[in-house]
Amino acid sequence: MKTLKMSIVMFLSLTSLLVSAQNLGDKKERFDNKYAVVTGKQQLKKDIHQLEVFKKKIIAFEEAFIGHETKRVNLLKADILSDMKREIKQSERKINQNRVELKQSKIELRNSKRELKRTKRNALRRNTVQNRKELRDEKRDTKDDRRDLRDDKRDLETQIARTNRQKEIYKKIKAFNFSNIKASGKRKLMTNSKLLNDFAKTMEADITATKIELKEDFKEMNEDRIERRENLRS
Repeated sequence: MKTLKMSIVMFLSLTSLLVSAQNLGDKKERFDNKYAVVTGKQQLKKDIHQLEVFKKKIIAFEEAFIGHETKRVNLLKADILSDMKREIKQSERKINQNRVELKQSKIELRNSKRELKRTKRNALRRNTVQNRKELRDEKRDTKDDRRDLRDDKRDLETQIARTNRQKEIYKKIKAFNFSNIKASGKRKLMTNSKLLNDFAKTMEADITATKIELKEDFKEMNEDRIERRENLRS
């Protein structure tokens, strides 16, 4: 009898610990989602402003080039290169962040798979309404985590490619010599304008990616809210 009581106490203690761990994990995930939304909004606002300023500098650069204002062209070139360097650093930080998110997605999928196995065993032992509901929920969560992992892999690859393109453009613009604009001709202006506008396109792509991430974060927050309500009702 004493052994049975000890076993029951141990089982209840273990169950309590598992529930507490799950609750802590859920709270952390909610906090991470909210933090991602706040920082994402701030970054989006900053990126949009920086893109507008960068485009104005491209126009000023083209006007100075057409007007053969060598000194102004070189000043604008230095200013634009500084902006490019800043963007490249931001892109490299985003690569690091994407790697962190990818690692976290792998952990979440691994945990979901483990939880799904446990829920399947419970459903086989006791085919109750509650166990069947939990199994459906776990299958859905595992499916979502697989999708998140695929998305994070794609985002990382895209961000790396975008950053490499930015570095390539930066090197080409830096290498151009604008000491004699009159001799440079229209072709050099067109080449540099295209490169600068290509760089601006990478910034636009970055803004689009941030908007998509924000949309996904909002969706996750809403899904978590619905799931919590369902859990409270059950």
